[in-house]
Amino acid sequence: MRLRIRALHCCTLVLALSLIAPAVALAAPVAVHRRQEPMHQEFVLRSMDGKTLGNGEEISIDQGNQTRSDLAFRFLDGSIDEQITTFTQGDVFRLINDHHIQKGPSFPAPLDMTVDVPSGTVTWHEWKNGKDRVQSEHMTLPNDVANGLVPLLAENVPPGPSGLVVSWVAIAGKPLLVTLTMQPDRARIEGVTPLLHAHRYLLHVELHGLAFLVAPLINRQPADLRMWVTDDAQPSFLRMLGPFYQVGPVWVVDSLGPEMPR
Repeated sequence: MRLRIRALHCCTLVLALSLIAPAVALAAPVAVHRRQEPMHQEFVLRSMDGKTLGNGEEISIDQGNQTRSDLAFRFLDGSIDEQITTFTQGDVFRLINDHHIQKGPSFPAPLDMTVDVPSGTVTWHEWKNGKDRVQSEHMTLPNDVANGLVPLLAENVPPGPSGLVVSWVAIAGKPLLVTLTMQPDRARIEGVTPLLHAHRYLLHVELHGLAFLVAPLINRQPADLRMWVTDDAQPSFLRMLGPFYQVGPVWVVDSLGPEMPR
């Protein structure tokens, strides 16, 4: 559900990315139309042929003037994908901290990355020769960074064809900023049951500089994702279709419905 670029295991591309300062299109924080309320939501994770791969849950709580969301998928093979995100939601959504972990047989390479916006620090783990090395880099992070917020932002896309444009921190040997666009999507999708009374959005990662030129040549252009949200007065996430990591299989996440605290 949370889009990212898998570490790119190609010396040429990693070298190219290390030589450029990625230029990200100017974007603004997303205005709050629908707040994230305290809740507990459950999901089922399936393959495209309908096989159940695991289950997920999201727990959202308020912590003073901040909101914390803990989204975790637990696979039948023991794998884990967990993302803990802290943000504010006044007039606009602003990310404070995002910690994303992926590990287990379902993920060819483990992921452990933290984006801390106030300090401008990105921390990640590198596994080389059986050793876990913790790396850290200071970045100038724009105020529209959306790591960990994508499903919520999909519920806040303004009406009309314009969609949203936000920034995203990815790991490609080292951290880099990319652009994530979220546009209304009306393409026909084979093998996927249509959802009535739902808006569907196409999520596309735009690379910049030399990364934009090189990635398609080595089949490393990040895959698109699709996301469905209700068109009710209080929208909520319904479904996500796409890979959890670069060049990974397409998986389907379906919501089992939110449970609002009493």
